[in-house]
Amino acid sequence: MSDLLLQTISTFGNMNLDKFNTAFNGLSQSMRMSNREVDLNYVRRQTIRLLDSLGHCDFDFDNRRVFACSPSLVALPTSGLPKAILTGARVPSLIKEIKNFVRTNRDSISFSETQQNNEYLFLPSAIYIEAVDYEYIKNVSLATQIYHYLETPVAWSLVNFSVGIENIMENLIYERRDDINWKKQTFSTDSLIFSNRNCDNIQKLVSYVNPVNQQRKHWVWDNNQAAEVDRDWGRYIILASQKKNVIIYDERYHRLAVPSTVPLPRFLARAATLCTGMAPVPAPIGEEPIGGLPAGHQMDIYYDITPPIAKMISRKLSQDLILHSISTDRRGVIS
Repeated sequence: MSDLLLQTISTFGNMNLDKFNTAFNGLSQSMRMSNREVDLNYVRRQTIRLLDSLGHCDFDFDNRRVFACSPSLVALPTSGLPKAILTGARVPSLIKEIKNFVRTNRDSISFSETQQNNEYLFLPSAIYIEAVDYEYIKNVSLATQIYHYLETPVAWSLVNFSVGIENIMENLIYERRDDINWKKQTFSTDSLIFSNRNCDNIQKLVSYVNPVNQQRKHWVWDNNQAAEVDRDWGRYIILASQKKNVIIYDERYHRLAVPSTVPLPRFLARAATLCTGMAPVPAPIGEEPIGGLPAGHQMDIYYDITPPIAKMISRKLSQDLILHSISTDRRGVIS
């Protein structure tokens, strides 16, 4: 059931966001999610973000379209046998072809499938191919006529490919502006959310809602000058300006925790996710604050993030990692 949304997108190849929303709503009704105490709009936004970070889809919000990525086998960082994960479009016939090839070469290749966390009902399972040598994984891609990227772990390539906060700031075009009379919210570095509370800081990030089409626009302000900015990068620009660190790293178990309300920008999120091919696990901080993070704040925990990748992510965001043990108790709370 969890594969159906991706299969729908894959069948069309690309679709407009309205058609995506229709497919999402239809699946949510078939899963009887409408009877649950959940915010479907929030679940849809999370699903969109995670389908992108898992490498299955690209979302073009300016043109309101969804594109299925080409199916590919990409290398994961691993200290054991060579291992790759299937990303991109997915239809039952492709999975059947892969399984058939693995079955006839089972002495050297294995196929495994892991369901995503129960929080994410619309995310497809993670499909892994493990082999004694990358050449065998390459043969799977050749036999099924899909792409492969096996020379380097894709997470490492993505984290290096991503721009950094300095590049984003250098390309901001500041202009003297008057505030616009639209519904607006300002990002708070204390609560780490957008709110209606006034902010007197010289530098601030403001989210505006166009009253005609309900599309959001984000401006980062510096005194009476403002520049349009990507929402995700904008939050980290303001955090960097106030020297506030919000990313926790567990050096022992290679876990990275990011505030759910301050998600990683697109390619950094994809790099972190494709260290394992699993969506991050949501968990709140306990009763005591950690670093600059408030107690009880919801975090997203990424697993198997090696120190070089964690340090590169933090460097790209001008963040100093908060070194702290990341483990959850029986209630699912970070302790």
